[in-house]
Parts: sequence; C-alpha cells; structure tokens
Amino acid sequence: MHVFRTRSLHKNCGLAEDDAIPALTETGIHLSLDDFGTGYSSLTHAHKLPLDCIKVDRIFVHGIRPDTAGYGIVKSLLALSRDMGIACVVEGVETEEELSILKSLGTSEVQGYLFSRPLSEADLGRLFAKGMTLSSSTVTPDISPAAQKTAQAG
Repeated sequence: MHVFRTRSLHKNCGLAEDDAIPALTETGIHLSLDDFGTGYSSLTHAHKLPLDCIKVDRIFVHGIRPDTAGYGIVKSLLALSRDMGIACVVEGVETEEELSILKSLGTSEVQGYLFSRPLSEADLGRLFAKGMTLSSSTVTPDISPAAQKTAQAG
C-alpha cells in the first residue's frame, strides 16, 4: 500500500535544479509522478527522473471500457511501468466495473473514491489505529472513519 502526501517540487526549493532530485533520493525519499499522462507529467519526466512510481491520471479511468481510448492508454502505461521496473498506481477508481476492468489489465494498485475520499493525516492514523483497512467493502465514501466504524458495527 502507498500513502501519498502530495507536494510540488519547484525550482525555488533552495537547491539548484540538477541537485534537487539527487538530494531528495539520497535521503530515502521515493519519487512518484502524479497525474501521469496529463499536463506537465510527461514521458520526458519519466525518462529524466529516477521515479519509483507513476500515478495514472483519473481522466483515463472514467467510463473505461475495452473500446475506449482510456483502456488503451492505461494498458500501455501499465506495460511502460513494468518495463521501467517501477510501480503504477491508477487513480480515480469510482465503480466496481472500473476496478474489474483495471484488474483484467493487470493493475495491482489503485486509488479512488470507491475505497475512500482523501483523508487527513490524523484521520488516516485513527483509521489504522482502530485496525480498519481501506477496501471497497470496508470504507464507505462520504462519511468519516468514526461513522464508518459505527455503520460496520451496526
């Protein structure tokens, strides 16, 4: 399981651009490229950066079916990540149907509202402290972890 804390890395981080990434990776920080396939997350970044993971943007997942462009794109990105020897997390999974299709493509790591809304660090800690896990059968979207525990117990 990956727990992501989103932060942007900018040229103004106090290090020269060529020194920033090695300085981070030497401290044990793992790099994931978020929203892969859109905007600034391009193949150039995948080629230049020492990535541990790409996170496929949710735009390719919404309404995914074998006859859609998103299907081919996700399939290709999964193959790319395997060939590069890095993890691939597919974002934006909201339905069991999307999850089923992604599983058929060999996806092993997903995230999305099907499992949980984004949680604060404190809420995530409380969730794990209570022994709960994040899965489509144990986390109900749109309610707090405390309310989820009550709903599951009742």
